[in-house]
Amino acid sequence: MTALAKKVYLELPAPDEADFAAGRERVLGALDQKNVHLTLRALQELYPTLPDAHYRVTVTLCPAECGWDLIRVEPGDTHDALYGAALDIGSTNLAIELLHLPSGRVLSHRECTNAQTAMGTNILDRIFAVKEDRKNLARLQRLVLDDVCALLDACLLEAGLQPDDIAAMCVGGNTTMIHFFLGCDPWLVFQKPYAPAFFNPGIQPAAALGLDLRCNILCLPAVANYLGGDITAGLLMTDMDTREDAAIFLDIGTNGELALGCRDYLLVGAGAAGPALEGGVSKSGMRAEPGAVCRVRIDERNELHVQTIDDLPPEGICGSGIVDLIAEGYLAGWLNGDGTLNMGASEHIRMVWEAESHANIPAIVYASRAGKQLYFTQNDIAEFIRCKAAAHTMVATLLDASGVTPGQIGAFYLSGGFGTHLNLESAITIGMYPDLPREKFRILGNSSLAGAKQVLLDAENLARIRHFVQSATYVQFGEIDTFLENMRAAQFLPHTNASLYPSVKKRK
Repeated sequence: MTALAKKVYLELPAPDEADFAAGRERVLGALDQKNVHLTLRALQELYPTLPDAHYRVTVTLCPAECGWDLIRVEPGDTHDALYGAALDIGSTNLAIELLHLPSGRVLSHRECTNAQTAMGTNILDRIFAVKEDRKNLARLQRLVLDDVCALLDACLLEAGLQPDDIAAMCVGGNTTMIHFFLGCDPWLVFQKPYAPAFFNPGIQPAAALGLDLRCNILCLPAVANYLGGDITAGLLMTDMDTREDAAIFLDIGTNGELALGCRDYLLVGAGAAGPALEGGVSKSGMRAEPGAVCRVRIDERNELHVQTIDDLPPEGICGSGIVDLIAEGYLAGWLNGDGTLNMGASEHIRMVWEAESHANIPAIVYASRAGKQLYFTQNDIAEFIRCKAAAHTMVATLLDASGVTPGQIGAFYLSGGFGTHLNLESAITIGMYPDLPREKFRILGNSSLAGAKQVLLDAENLARIRHFVQSATYVQFGEIDTFLENMRAAQFLPHTNASLYPSVKKRK
């Protein structure tokens, strides 16, 4: 493997009256590289570093838009001290890893909530904020850059390194988030014909963003407005470019992005899944934070048990808890196939007052907090089923477009926090995922961060990224004849066609 950045140790001849080549020319002449440009800071280091080190120095080469930037000159042989940073900029969370590139070892890892959520939890809210007031673009960029600086500082402190030690940074993120990161207006991500400022922003100097780094930043390219560099990074964690049979990659949250393909083709698409999948549909819904109900179980005695993140008193319920609640409720007979609640099936099913509709409606009371009931209403269930139907429909429609049947799927890759933390059996029970043999499901976690890391560790992955981008055919779901039919059929637990879910039918 060849890392994205490199260090080269040079033993240069000292100048004399017969050889009075200048330091810059002496260094460039010794490098077996073409298109190398010395940055101004590196140029300033040539003296006194070269004579003081007796012309035994190590230079750091960082990939640039055209060739290489020589960004640092150090005395002696430091070629093994080569470090890089992998960054995932999510709409909700940011994550960064500091890596020792020769070994691939992770030196430190940090995450935080994206401070941009203060200006809108939904990406569209942020896009419209910029449309309404252009000054908000600089505000949103500053928020994410401040987050990156804080995460980076914490990682460097833990690893005992300095900002100058970072030789390259690789970033994954959706198209809108990379626009915000680079200070570019993302309006055309949203506005037809969906031709934003860029799909591939190229390589940019970190200093141009005000970051205290010498290196350049590679932001991974997007395929389309709603299929960004986080997905092309994630595809690196699959074998979809080499396998003979078809595989599916799915990253689902408020939005869903997916790909279906093999070595011969790649179909990609994206659509809105809905805030319900991240707990955003219910008054007691919340993100996966301490105190959120993340697991629900109904035992053989018809009693309900909940587990919260960090085992704290329940504050609400997050997406994985909702999936469990509906799946367990369906298997226990608390819910019918159409999502309606069976009054009398459990003491947890009660009528609650909903202020918005000024009516008493059925709900599952799953916990209490400070004497106050936490519940998931009939309306919440209906909204969640619509959202899970959207996720199912994206997969079903892409299968229709390719002519592939569920039984022909060789692997089903699940990416993102939602796909990582939910109970797979529960997700299949409610019909979110197809009823495939469980060994075909592969949990990837944060594949955007993992893909960015792989590019840092092995530059040959850039060729794979280019292959994914160039071979991808973007599918507009609404233009597929079976889309609406698939959507209607999926608004049932687990599906109107029960034969598609034999394992669920067996447990019901």
